[in-house]
Formats: sequence, structure tokens, C-alpha cells
Amino acid sequence: MTLGVYINLKTEAREAIAFYGEIFESTCEDLMTYGSIDHGDEFPMDDATKELVMNASIQIEGQTVMFSDTPAFMSELVRGNNVTLVLETTDGDKLTRYFDALSDGATKIMPLQQTFWSEKFGQLTDKYGVGWSFNLTK
Repeated sequence: MTLGVYINLKTEAREAIAFYGEIFESTCEDLMTYGSIDHGDEFPMDDATKELVMNASIQIEGQTVMFSDTPAFMSELVRGNNVTLVLETTDGDKLTRYFDALSDGATKIMPLQQTFWSEKFGQLTDKYGVGWSFNLTK
């Protein structure tokens, strides 16, 4: 069994994919827009909606992270604190590099610091409202 991560955004999926792709050196190769398939008359779309990301993904440390925009005909998207992505690694330099890169436009909850369970642990909410925890493991 695998657990997938899906990040829903209002209209910023392309921007988020580029942002995370640069940080994690990953390229999206499967971007599909709402306009790329026929929805018939059930979901009429204007040109802007047709350009929104319906589904796309990148690899982050060997894990697939999927993205989608949320068009007006779907339920309202509410950014919240119900999802946190946890990055765990034994490479302290990599952990610091990821934390620093994701800090651009972010709200830092806890800077990278030593805790009783880790030599480096930190938390932030990035500029897209996604929560991240960073943990150095042995």
C-alpha cells in the first residue's frame, strides 16, 4: 500500500509545481488541464478554466506528490491546516536546503533547531498554505 499526497489549490497549481520542482529538482511530465478532456455539457467551462490544472505530479524524494486547481464548478477550496507533509532524511545539509528554499514567502512555525528527538527539526507553512515538518533522522 502507498499513501498519496494531493495538493489542491485555487489557481496556482502550475506555479506551485514549478516552485516545488525547482527545490526538489523534479520535472512534471504528466500535466493535464481541464480543457484537455471533453466534459460535455455537464461542466461548461470558460477558456480560463480550461487552462487550469486538472491533474499533475512531481517526485519528491521518490514519492509522488499530485496537484490540481479547483475550478468554480467544484466545491469551494478552503486553505487550512489539515495536511502536513513531513520530510525526513539523514542528510542534514539537504534538510537545511529544503527548509530554506521552502521558507520563501512562508510562515515559519519553528526554525530548524535541535529538539529532544532530533538534531534538526523545523516547521513552516509555505506560501501556498501547505504545512511542512522537517526532521533529521539517524
